[in-house]
Amino acid sequence: MDKKLIVQEYLKEYAVLVVDKNGSSRNRLLKVMVDLGTKRNMIHTAGTMSEAQEIIKTQKIGLVLSDYAVGGGSGFDLFKLVRSTFGTTNKNLCLILVTSNISQTAVAKAAEEDVDSFIIKPYTLQSIMENLVSTISAKVKPSPYVVKIEAGKELLGRGQYQQAIDVFTSAMTLHSKPSLALFYMGQAQYLLSEADKAKKDYNKGLEFNSIHFKCLIGLYEIFMKEEKYEEAYRIVEKIAKYFPANPDRLTQVIRLTIVTKHYEDMENYYDIFTQLDERSSELTNYVGAGLFIAGKYFLLESQSPRAIGVFDKIAVSCSEFSKFIRAIVTILVEHNEFDEAERFMARFSAGTKDEEDYMVSDFIVNYSRKDSDQAQVVKKGLELYNKNIRDFNCLKLLVNALQSQGFKDKHEQYKQELTKLYPDKSKYLAVS
Repeated sequence: MDKKLIVQEYLKEYAVLVVDKNGSSRNRLLKVMVDLGTKRNMIHTAGTMSEAQEIIKTQKIGLVLSDYAVGGGSGFDLFKLVRSTFGTTNKNLCLILVTSNISQTAVAKAAEEDVDSFIIKPYTLQSIMENLVSTISAKVKPSPYVVKIEAGKELLGRGQYQQAIDVFTSAMTLHSKPSLALFYMGQAQYLLSEADKAKKDYNKGLEFNSIHFKCLIGLYEIFMKEEKYEEAYRIVEKIAKYFPANPDRLTQVIRLTIVTKHYEDMENYYDIFTQLDERSSELTNYVGAGLFIAGKYFLLESQSPRAIGVFDKIAVSCSEFSKFIRAIVTILVEHNEFDEAERFMARFSAGTKDEEDYMVSDFIVNYSRKDSDQAQVVKKGLELYNKNIRDFNCLKLLVNALQSQGFKDKHEQYKQELTKLYPDKSKYLAVS
C-alpha cells in the first residue's frame, strides 16, 4: 500500500491533535498534516494543556503531535491524559513527541510505552510521513518483542505472575535493549513479594538505558515503601533532572529533599518550579517551606548571603503565604540580621497590617534589639496578648521586659504561660 494511503486510512476514523505553545509551529504541523491528505476538520490545535483537555472531551483522538513543553504541563503529561482517555478503546493510539533538543529525544526513548515516537525539528513533509508510517505500522503490526510484552502484561493482570515472568524472560531474547521487559519482570517479582529480585530487574533494565523512566519509578516506589529515603532521593533526583517538570513529582522531590537533608539542592528545584506555566497553591506552599528550611540551614552554617538569597526567592514566588515572611523576619532577628529583617517587612502585601503575621513580625523587628524601650515592649506586647496572639518570641520579649520593669507578679504569670504553651522551647528561654 502507498505510504500516504497507510496514514490516510488510519486517520479516516480518528482525529489529530496538534499541541504546541508556539502558534507558527502549530500551523506548520497543521499544514503538513493537510498536505498528507488529512481532512482539515479532523485536525485540532491547542497551545496549552487546558485547551487540549477541552478538545479531548469532545473529539475522538487517534494521533497526537505534541511539543515537549506545553503550557500548563508537558507533552508527557498530555500523553498520559490521552492514553487514559482513549487507550482502552483504541489500541493503535499514536503519541508522538516533537522536539528540537537532542537530550529530549533521549528522554523520549527512556519513556518507553509513554511515547510511541518522536519527530526532530526541523522536519520535512517526507520525514513526518516516514515517521507516521513507521509508528502506525508498528501499532497495527507490532514486533514480536511488543507482542510478548503485551502477552506478559495480560498474565500480570490475571495474577499469573510466574507465568508472566516466563513470558518476559522470553521477550528479553527479542530485543537488544530489553529495559521494558525487565521493568515488567520487576513488577511481577514485586507482586510476588520479592522486592530484592524486583530491584535487581529494574537495575538491570537501567544498565541498558540509564534513565529508563519506568525502571526508575519502579525502584523509587520500592525504596519509598522500604523507607530507604536516601536511595529514593537519588532516584527521584534523576527523574527530576531528565524528565519534564511535573507538579506532583516536584512535590515529592521537595519532601524527600528535606527528609534527606539535601538542602543545597532546593535552589535547583526552585528553578524547575519557576519554569512551570501553572503553579498550584499546594505546590507553592511546599516550595516555600522547602526554601525556608534550606535558608535556615544556610544561616546555621554561617552562610548568611546565601540564606538571604533563598529568602528573597520565597518573597518573590511565595508571597501569597504571609506566614513565610513572618518566619523569615523571625529567624533573621534571631541571628541579629536586623537590617535584613526590616527589609523583608516591606514584602508584606498591602492590607496585611491588621493581620497576625504582620503584627508579630513588626513587634519582633522593633523590640528585639538590646537597647529597645522596655516600657514600650511591655505596652505593645500586652496589646498583642490581649488580641489573643500567642507567639513564642513575642511572649519571650514581653516576659523579659516585665522583669526589667519590676512587674514581678506579671512576669511570673506570663513566664508560666510561656512555659506551658511552649514546653519544648523552655530551654531557650532567656528569663529567670
